Amino acid sequence: MLLKKVDYFIEKLLEFIITFCLSITVSLTLLQVFFRFVLKQPLSWSQEVVMISFVYSILFGAALAFKNSEHLTVDVFENAKAHMQKALNILSYTVVLTMIVVFIYYGFVLVSDNLKSGQILGFLPIKKGYVYMALPISSLFMLYYHVKKVFKWLG
Repeated sequence: MLLKKVDYFIEKLLEFIITFCLSITVSLTLLQVFFRFVLKQPLSWSQEVVMISFVYSILFGAALAFKNSEHLTVDVFENAKAHMQKALNILSYTVVLTMIVVFIYYGFVLVSDNLKSGQILGFLPIKKGYVYMALPISSLFMLYYHVKKVFKWLG
């Protein structure tokens, strides 16, 4: 019961983040066009906000797609024997887990290094580390869903 509530909360949180970020991306892109071509006064900061919101929507969208198994798959061994499919599933789960752990670890290293260096975006006084934070956080969501899939497969 608790796990279902956690799942529901995480899914709604991801959907909210994705919707919010995509709304910012679309709205601000339209605003950029209006300011640049109608008012002839481009917004210098808008491109960076669009980039940040797009990055966050893509990475958190990838976590939600991971939950729903909506990523590309290879069906080459679909008709393989049961023991071969089991071995391939183990290999697949291991490779995916390894990549997620790499994303988490090196994502946090990247964030930490950038926060320490104090690098900021061009026009916005936002540290680059906060933009890069989308990678390890979205990877944590992927790890959660991956562990659930493994236990479901084992169970």
